[in-house]
Amino acid sequence: MTTVHLHLLLNHIPILGSIFITVLFIVALIYRNTFLQKVSLWSLVVIALFTAATYLTGNGAEQAVQGLPGVSQDIMHLHKSVAKVGLALMFVTGVIALAGALFYSFKPKLPRLLLVLVLFILLLNSGVFAYIGYLGGQIHHPEIRGSSSQHLSQMY
Repeated sequence: MTTVHLHLLLNHIPILGSIFITVLFIVALIYRNTFLQKVSLWSLVVIALFTAATYLTGNGAEQAVQGLPGVSQDIMHLHKSVAKVGLALMFVTGVIALAGALFYSFKPKLPRLLLVLVLFILLLNSGVFAYIGYLGGQIHHPEIRGSSSQHLSQMY
């Protein structure tokens, strides 16, 4: 197994994990279920670690497809740039989630401000990682590229 395989396997975890945990966290907030809130926070810590691994395997995947016919260098560059933003955002998310999970060790419930912050950052993560995945899929799949992707790559 190469870093390319690892990248292709791992890249789904931050994307789907962010979306799944966002839904789980919203359900936990609606029902005021502290157990689900704790599960969401600890899951975010794990997803943050997987996000770092996904990012680190990206260079190997990039090197493997550079120069191949049909590979868009512009989209690959944009994917990498947005992935850096996603990595930084997920790092912040992981730190906040870890702080919240540890806070639960001392208090029975989280402050409302922290709950709102986690929800906001989860919604942001879901959007950013969906976009990163969208760009990643376009790198080597010309059949899903549209005229809008060419316009996006020219913006950056």
